[in-house]
Amino acid sequence: MTEPFDATLQHTVDGAGCPHMAVLLETEAELPAVLASFYRLGARRNGWLVHRFLPGQEERDRAALAEHGLEVGALEAAGRLQIVEFDVGEDAATWADPWSAKLDRALEAGFDALWYSRFAVGPEHSWENAVLFDRVWDRTFAGRPAITLCPYIVGALSADERDERAASVSEFHDSVLGLAD
Repeated sequence: MTEPFDATLQHTVDGAGCPHMAVLLETEAELPAVLASFYRLGARRNGWLVHRFLPGQEERDRAALAEHGLEVGALEAAGRLQIVEFDVGEDAATWADPWSAKLDRALEAGFDALWYSRFAVGPEHSWENAVLFDRVWDRTFAGRPAITLCPYIVGALSADERDERAASVSEFHDSVLGLAD
C-alpha cells in the first residue's frame, strides 16, 4: 500500500507546491503507513515535521510510525520532528495561530517548510468540529510554506456518504487523495 501512496503523495506535493491535502482511509490501520510516508518525504525535502496525537496515544503513535520506517528517535534528536498532543479543549478559531509563529522560527532555523499531520478523524470524532479546525488551518497557512495532510476514515460510510465527504473536504483542501475504495 505505501509504495503506490509514496508516488501519489510525491506527485501531489510537486504539482501543488505547498498543498493542504486530505486523504480518505478505509480504516485506522492504514494511517501509520500513510503518515510515515508523508513524514519521510518531508524529511527528504528539509521539512520541519509535526505530528499531533490524541491524548493518551503518544507511545502508540511513536511505535506505529517507527514500525512503518520513520526514524522517529533520530528525527526528534535532530530537532526535525515534533510529536505533540492535541489539546481537545483548543478553540478552533485560534488553534492554528501558535503554529504560524512556530513555522516562522523553523524557517529562520533553516527548514524549508512545515510538514504537518495528525490523527485520523473517524466515526468517533465530530465531523463538523474537525471541519472547523481544518478550515482555520487552511486560512492561516494559505500561501505559506506548509504541507498538510488531513486523514479521514470513511470505510464505514455508504458510497453516497463517502462522495459527500470527499466533496466537502475538497472545498478547503487543495487535493483529496483516496486509499478508500
